[in-house]
Amino acid sequence: MNAAARLTVSAPVITSEEVKTALKQRFPLIMVDCVVSLEKGKSIRAIKNVTINEVYCQRHSGGQAVLPPTLIVEAIGQSASILFIRSTGFGTHPQEFLVLGSIQEMTFLKPVIPGDRMEIEAYVSKFVGAYAIVRAVVTVDQKEVAKGSLGFALRTLPADLP
Repeated sequence: MNAAARLTVSAPVITSEEVKTALKQRFPLIMVDCVVSLEKGKSIRAIKNVTINEVYCQRHSGGQAVLPPTLIVEAIGQSASILFIRSTGFGTHPQEFLVLGSIQEMTFLKPVIPGDRMEIEAYVSKFVGAYAIVRAVVTVDQKEVAKGSLGFALRTLPADLP
């Protein structure tokens, strides 16, 4: 393999264990392996390595295992959640969670298949109190595979729920 073909891998600023601590999701729906850059209130770059042994890659489209587009949106949402939590401090209480409120102009340009390394870049369009809008671009091998905007709101469960 020549030097140009090698991927540049940055050391994580947030490890997989820290991702699991930050997110409410649990296996098999954690869609962020690590975070390689985060600028509070501005942007995040996260990584998701897609493997054939993940349960959601077992279905085949025309004989090819693919990552469902809804899970690409989930990866963007989880990345944005980490950015929101680290930027605002909201969402750290066990009864606080972010809900997806809107998906705008989401475009899927190329299938994501096992063996791909997704880079999820999300940029803050707006933070207003407990609300956030981010725009995101997902790439594999520096080629866009998905892009769009997501809107979120912080919600708190009542304390008397089990």
